Amino acid sequence: YFSLRTRIRERENDLAREGGRQRKVAAVLSLERLLPGHVIRIPAGKYAGLAVVIDPGLAANDDPRPQVLTEDRQIRRLSIDAFPTAVEPLNRLRVPRDFNIRSAQARHDLAASLRTLGLESGRVRSGRARPGRARAGVGAGPDSVADEAIAQLRMQSRAHPCHQCQDREEHARWAERWDRLRRDNDALRTRVRGKTSSISRTFDRVCRLLSELGYLAGESVTPAGSWLARIYNESDLLVAECLRRGIWDSLTPQELAACVSSLVYETRGPGDASVKLPGGQVRAALGEMARLYGELRAAEDRHKLDFVRPPDLGFTWAAYRWAGKARLEDVLNESELPAGDFVRWCKQVLDLLAQIRAVAPPASPLAATTNSAIEAMRRGVVAYSSVV
Repeated sequence: YFSLRTRIRERENDLAREGGRQRKVAAVLSLERLLPGHVIRIPAGKYAGLAVVIDPGLAANDDPRPQVLTEDRQIRRLSIDAFPTAVEPLNRLRVPRDFNIRSAQARHDLAASLRTLGLESGRVRSGRARPGRARAGVGAGPDSVADEAIAQLRMQSRAHPCHQCQDREEHARWAERWDRLRRDNDALRTRVRGKTSSISRTFDRVCRLLSELGYLAGESVTPAGSWLARIYNESDLLVAECLRRGIWDSLTPQELAACVSSLVYETRGPGDASVKLPGGQVRAALGEMARLYGELRAAEDRHKLDFVRPPDLGFTWAAYRWAGKARLEDVLNESELPAGDFVRWCKQVLDLLAQIRAVAPPASPLAATTNSAIEAMRRGVVAYSSVV
């Protein structure tokens, strides 16, 4: 019984929505056929009544918005909301070629011509409901097949034994509440399944990428994977690959700090294309890092991932100069960074250097270089707030 009531309500709503769509399409098509001088009746809204079309208001990518002169000599631009149904021209007046909407005399003369036609305005007093309004779109057309279907459903509901129950309406309200809660619960379950499924798919793609790069072997973590697990950085995969391929092995402490800074710094705004870079091995190492980034991006694209970000060279010169024992005033003037931002980015560089030191073999040249780079960066104002 309650299923029948639900079907009746849903069918009524569907009919109302479909009828509304059809009426809007018909109204738009009728407005597109209007020409200057057409006399129309505005059926609804604040300016309901007779009006003369001044400009059809046809736009390429929007609904028509005709400009009209009302009986009250008001120039108005109407939207589609003023026409719940199709509009048909009642007559046509001649609008002078030099008609000026700002001229009171021109508006007066055209409104007088409109009144001489003797047409009824058809205005409805505000605050009064229009008679014969159909409920929820039912009865929108005498030949509506949907109306017959709804009538059949109502007959079935009245013939149902539950229809004679004295507490029928109270039971119906509880049934509708249960049905609404069930739909909400189903929607939440669908959202949770979608989120969970998305996370699991991304996890599987990451595992396939790490297996391709040699960080995983089946369900086991390789030695390179152990390195990667101990790096906590947005560009952790790029850091691990630089370590595996020995890109930083021959760098000095000052050069290592400059290269590592490109993996932590993020330029604010559009950035400056003319970034100053140190010479020597720094440029070669940064070039290798950029090439390696391109390889990782291509690998991620194959697995539909987007995690690794490109090196940012905006702090490279400042880190190079600071690690080279330059004065704070000189570094700030050259980099044009606020002192607070400079200290914050130095701490980020120190943090990544500490992770590299923990991963690199203790007896390797890179471990010694990293220790020296940390000592070179951790001085002055940076040392006061650094915990490395």
